[in-house]
Amino acid sequence: MYNLENIKTTEQEVEILELLSNGLRAFDIAERMNLAEQTIKNKVQVICIKLDSSNRTQAVAKAIRLGII
Repeated sequence: MYNLENIKTTEQEVEILELLSNGLRAFDIAERMNLAEQTIKNKVQVICIKLDSSNRTQAVAKAIRLGII
């Protein structure tokens, strides 16, 4: 079980998780946030590591369960 206090997410990571949960792709998120698509992909990788998830779908599901989004 995860302790929410041990998982530190930035506001930008939370925003990315919210957009992912709405079905947006990295390209769409990048356009919306005025960042490069590769930057979003890198940030998603970091989010997956922080949430101990093997993909973005698992990361979003875990973020919802933990109340991050």
